[in-house]
Amino acid sequence: MNQQKPLETVLQAHTLAFNKRSIASLPLNNKDDFIAASTGHIASLPEGGISAPGGRMAWDISDFDFLDADCPETANPSLWRMAQLNKISGLFEVAPDVWQARACDYANMSVIKGDTGWILVDPLMAQETSAAALKMVNDTLGARPVSAIIVTHTHPDHFGGIKGVTGDAPEHYPPIYAPAEFMAYAASEGVLGGNHTSRRAIYQFGITLGASETGVIDGGIGKTVAKGRRTFVEPTNYVHRTGEEVVIDGVRFIFQMASGTEAPAEFTFYLPDHKVLCMAEVCTQTMHNILPPRGAQVRDALLWARTIDEALHLFGSDTEVLMNCHNWPVWGREPVQLYMEEQRDIYKYIHDQTLRLANLGHTPDEIADLIVEPDWLSEKFHARGYYGTLAFNARAVYQHYYGFFDGRPVNLDPLPPVQLGQHIIDAIGGAAKAVEHARTAIEKDQLQWAATLLNHIIFSDTDHPQARALLAQVYRHQGYRSESGIMRNIYLTGAKELEEGVTALPMAGGRNQDLAATLGLADWFDAYAVRLNPDRARGLDLTLNFTVGGKTASVSVIRQTEFTRCDFQSASADVSVTITQAQLEALISGRSSIDDVQQNGAAVAGKRDVLTTWLDLHDTFELWFNVVTP
Repeated sequence: MNQQKPLETVLQAHTLAFNKRSIASLPLNNKDDFIAASTGHIASLPEGGISAPGGRMAWDISDFDFLDADCPETANPSLWRMAQLNKISGLFEVAPDVWQARACDYANMSVIKGDTGWILVDPLMAQETSAAALKMVNDTLGARPVSAIIVTHTHPDHFGGIKGVTGDAPEHYPPIYAPAEFMAYAASEGVLGGNHTSRRAIYQFGITLGASETGVIDGGIGKTVAKGRRTFVEPTNYVHRTGEEVVIDGVRFIFQMASGTEAPAEFTFYLPDHKVLCMAEVCTQTMHNILPPRGAQVRDALLWARTIDEALHLFGSDTEVLMNCHNWPVWGREPVQLYMEEQRDIYKYIHDQTLRLANLGHTPDEIADLIVEPDWLSEKFHARGYYGTLAFNARAVYQHYYGFFDGRPVNLDPLPPVQLGQHIIDAIGGAAKAVEHARTAIEKDQLQWAATLLNHIIFSDTDHPQARALLAQVYRHQGYRSESGIMRNIYLTGAKELEEGVTALPMAGGRNQDLAATLGLADWFDAYAVRLNPDRARGLDLTLNFTVGGKTASVSVIRQTEFTRCDFQSASADVSVTITQAQLEALISGRSSIDDVQQNGAAVAGKRDVLTTWLDLHDTFELWFNVVTP
């Protein structure tokens, strides 16, 4: 063990060597992607950024100007290259009468010229960024009304900015097209587990880090998420089947259903008169996530591969330009076909190799260690792991088929982190001995083993400053080595919270109130039931009837479980409440009391104290819970 050099110096040397090895086989000097990402550029984003209410900045691409320099020692050179590509911003002509606004937010907004106005595809995450993108379009191409909007799938970076292009007046909303089952998932997908997902999204997108050489440099499929207002307008038209042809403002669209791949409700579309194929987020210029680190339902890698192949079969022979809702397009029939084959094959490869290794008896972590890149991946940047990674996606495929249990008896009922940490550290001989082992591991560049040991110390003794400091160093250098932008963000956010603690920030955009208002009554009550604290509910037997906006529901609390039956009223209810959904939201959030809502028209009949008891049974979820400490 080298006693002379400080550990940070040792880490820097190891990280530099690691990054050099990681790119040894990559043709980083190939400029084809830079040419493609710049092709058709006709306008730039406004200087000075895009403002948001309250003096905040919703978006400023100049935050990433540091990327114009050579790659520093604090970043993986392959990720640095991708970050430079995703910084290329503005309005781009994709084909005659088809454009894209790129790097105005995390996703792209595509623009198609219709007979009477603009058909907009995926109006970004924030109202401010989508409005700025549309202004750039109108200033550059000539002002036209928005004649239709297409939302390709259920993720908010593709629809949260919709009121930036529609305005707030419903009478002026254009037709809005979305995939079938869109409303079943758009609001409810993140509701039941929403608080946990939101906290992990702060890690995934590096929300607290800021853009810098030692912070956020990229998010793989875009820079990062905008910090403006999230909005929503419910679609008016739904697409149900592959091959469905719709004429929208004089433009022919042929749709392909892609639900269950990158999103639970998604479609792609082909413009036969333009020979342009939009693959939504089924294809990007990077390997995608089969399971996002922020948390979501695991995706079907085999279906994903088959969906790309179906699109290739249906449209590939005629397609001259392929565009996606992230990153940059592909031009030319043969390049498009090869790109689609390779995008298809990376998901098929991960699927098949995971199952091959599983059927040989390997567990998820063993599979993640054993799976190797296919040979062609060293030459094809568009399938590399700038977003999803090979190891993480292999674990996701395993989960899809087999669940979280790996079959080993020891993992039927594993110890929780604090107990496990205490036992491990005791077995090693105490925290000081464990720190010594961790320092040796760092010297040997065994960072994951060092992180494991240090994490056990922290979970066995939350007041061990030396272990916290060392683990922050290790996480930081794991981040500096990551080829995935979001994995880098997760490591660096963990390091920041170890050193500084959890510092709550005003949430960028906050909750999408427009979207929350579309929740069905069953979804709303199911989401509230998740908050039931079983200790407070012990021994209770309550029944409450609700009439919410004219719709009925009966809520029971018995056996420490809450259940709601909609379109029903119990004859033996303890209390009956007639209320609007907005009043109910205010009541459960504590913004209004029962007296307040009654004064504003709500009615409470029966045992009012039962309503009070029911409200008190539920926990309040705090967003900023600990992640890297107990």
